[in-house]
Amino acid sequence: MAHIEGSGLVARLSADQLAYLESVGEERHFEENEILFSEDGSADEFHVIVSGRVGLELSGPRMGPLVIQTLGRGDLVGLSWLFPPYRWAWRARARVATTTIAFDAAQVREHCDRDVSFDRAFTSIVAREALRRLQATRTQILDLYEVPK
Repeated sequence: MAHIEGSGLVARLSADQLAYLESVGEERHFEENEILFSEDGSADEFHVIVSGRVGLELSGPRMGPLVIQTLGRGDLVGLSWLFPPYRWAWRARARVATTTIAFDAAQVREHCDRDVSFDRAFTSIVAREALRRLQATRTQILDLYEVPK
């Protein structure tokens, strides 16, 4: 699974930790506009993008999908799998034909419970991604609600 070795996300993992991830990953292909997961759906897997782009979208009752952030090669797609109640906060949609490595969330959570160093490393990766998502959301809000001078 050399696809993910160059990712900044997994670069923080040891060789043994990376080998574990490789053993539970499965390549997936998504066509343009195909949904990877939907808001409030069960967060039972997460992805690392091998190629393509994935938009994280939010919808409201009086608006269509708003793309909060677009992710690309090496990015982690999905954070909610690590935290109860394990429900997606966003919709993830392939912006173009996209290939990912999908990981079974329950297996990875169980491994985190057994291996404290893996848990620490992976929680750090997810926390960094959560910060990026918050920053992207802040930018979108400022763009939407900026009052002209």
